Amino acid sequence: MALEVRDVAYSYGERVALDGVSFEITPGVLTGLLGPNGAGKTTLMRIMLGVLTPDRGEVRLHSAPVDRAARQRWGYMPQERGLYPGMLVGEQVVYFGRLHGLPRAEATTRARALLAELGLSERWEQRTDKLSGGLQQRLQLATALVHEPEVIVLDEPFAGLDPVAVAELSDSLRDRARAGCTVLFSRHQLDLVQNLCEDILMVNEGRVVLRGPLVSLRAASTGVQLRVNVHAPDRQWLDRFPGTTVVSEEADEVRIAIPPGTDPLTVLDGARAAGHVDDFGLDLPSLSQLFLESVGPVGPVGPVAAVDPVAAADGRTP
Repeated sequence: MALEVRDVAYSYGERVALDGVSFEITPGVLTGLLGPNGAGKTTLMRIMLGVLTPDRGEVRLHSAPVDRAARQRWGYMPQERGLYPGMLVGEQVVYFGRLHGLPRAEATTRARALLAELGLSERWEQRTDKLSGGLQQRLQLATALVHEPEVIVLDEPFAGLDPVAVAELSDSLRDRARAGCTVLFSRHQLDLVQNLCEDILMVNEGRVVLRGPLVSLRAASTGVQLRVNVHAPDRQWLDRFPGTTVVSEEADEVRIAIPPGTDPLTVLDGARAAGHVDDFGLDLPSLSQLFLESVGPVGPVGPVAAVDPVAAADGRTP
């Protein structure tokens, strides 16, 4: 059953952080919660986890409201480090397993397996504060996964990681999604995770601006472009495809933008009828292009002022 967020709203004083957000997350699918800084991603995650109470709306799992017992089966990795710096690495993961109700022996077994998976097995006896930032990020992920959660919520899990670590953590998340977990992770640098997302949920100024399977959204975008290198006397063959515009031309290569619904293979057939085709490629829009397409030219495209939900939760002041 899907994890549902229904009409969730939340404000910090006069500042609206979330304004009627609704969506569903399907188990077994990697879902990216994307948007610029200050879009409302962290506030939304904290409401899902019960840290903040929404002004309106609810979160449901298996068609029932999410309560404390249900959240015991969730794993959460906050954007801010939530580790105990003086603890040993292995002790830290076992401790978090115990917090979720695991017997010590089982927590220890799971901790050892998980640290091996994340490349930390040799750090078992090392103090947490002696780890590099990237290794602490891996450790934090281990504390979120040690109890084998049903729902995994990760706030900026790839912050500060090198490309190798990003690839390894991505593999861990894919494995858990394939096993049937519900996986939601946030990111404000959109294009860095476009190869990981299967479904996306884009938010801007507290509202959902785009959602759905990434493949479908990219295919339906007005930003789809084709690269065609064809030996033809002219470009008249493009007249067969109304709405197509030439983006750039160089020698025999032409880059064109095709309207939604145009089958790229029919364009390839048209190019072949006009002359010999040396190269043909489909350039799908990036996540950044999809975002800009959704918010329009007047929407904010860069970082905006962010609110610290932890500091604001009590007084609700920006």
